[in-house]
Amino acid sequence: MANHTSNLPLFLWIVIQVCSSAHGSLVSKSCNVGQSAVLPCLLSSLDQAAPYIQWLSTAETVFERMGSEKFQGQGYEGRANVPQGMLEQGNCSLFLEDVRLTDSGVYESYLVVGDTRVKSKVLQQSIQFIVRDYKIKETVERGKDLVLELHTPQARQVVFQSGRPAQWEVLWKKGQEPHPSLSHRIREEEGRVVFRNAGSDDEGTYRVLDEHGLALSTVKVTVTEPMPERAETVWQINDDSHSAASSLSCQALTLLHLCALMHYFI
Repeated sequence: MANHTSNLPLFLWIVIQVCSSAHGSLVSKSCNVGQSAVLPCLLSSLDQAAPYIQWLSTAETVFERMGSEKFQGQGYEGRANVPQGMLEQGNCSLFLEDVRLTDSGVYESYLVVGDTRVKSKVLQQSIQFIVRDYKIKETVERGKDLVLELHTPQARQVVFQSGRPAQWEVLWKKGQEPHPSLSHRIREEEGRVVFRNAGSDDEGTYRVLDEHGLALSTVKVTVTEPMPERAETVWQINDDSHSAASSLSCQALTLLHLCALMHYFI
């Protein structure tokens, strides 16, 4: 049966009563933006062959399922699911893909029960869901590539602020060519933006923003000077010293042999 993706509820019932359940205590769950998350839930009873489960967040429908029919709420299309097989075994956990910052909030799951058009909703689980952004400190050597992870397809642009107070400068926008002055330095790879040949001017704060201008990640970058290649120099010095010492030892042995021979003949 085809999935429903409209903004209207999948199942039109007259619900006259909302009941609580011992399973409905508030628990906390968190993850980083762009990751997958599972909001745990177990049915308080399994009296129906095809349980009707409903997940809500701030009174808006996130997901509904009864049997093979399902409904995904606005903004959750293609991202929310309660697998049918798991639900029929009593597991009503909500699976969320590519989690967004705007997904943060309180989620509640309900088991809808009743044999007629008059239904009751029984609260199964309440979850405080927190979505975190990334906060990273990065060090890169001058002349090396600076790599910024985008973390999620939600990324729309990268902005930069130098170490001193300044306006945020847009360095990269998804689907657009970079500014001509930067085109030779910036390239987009799968899931990342790479800045070639980092220099002191690249030191500062970078932010990866989503379509709402929310920061998916904040990266503070420090550019350091390359480490001098002292180890190789010391090794060369040691080699030279060893050669000199070996030469002196050989000369000393030769003198001792000569002295012994002279003493023998005398």
